[in-house]
Amino acid sequence: MVTKPFEIYLANLNPKKGHEVGKTRPVVVVHSQLIQGLLSTSIICPLTTQLSPATLLRVHLPLNESHTTGLTEPSDVIVDQIRSIDNQRLIKKLGELPSAQAEQLQKSLQTILAV
Repeated sequence: MVTKPFEIYLANLNPKKGHEVGKTRPVVVVHSQLIQGLLSTSIICPLTTQLSPATLLRVHLPLNESHTTGLTEPSDVIVDQIRSIDNQRLIKKLGELPSAQAEQLQKSLQTILAV
């Protein structure tokens, strides 16, 4: 399976360890187009329906974007839970991030990953 940046998939994140996010849940692909199709893994951020006002570590996806995202509830991208998963964990594609949220996610990732 070839994944593209900002696509949203349903993924099985079990088993989890410690404070990692687990369960079968939506995730958003955040790897660069430069590695698209080169690996059998994807770099992702999980989504949650437990909404938070934190703006740096969360990107809110309102329900009115469900036609694009494929989500059935308002959700937040959990930016600080970025991880790499094998593409076998991906169950099905749900949709993609709207451009405004994709831009916000890029900025949040640049901020927390800056070294």
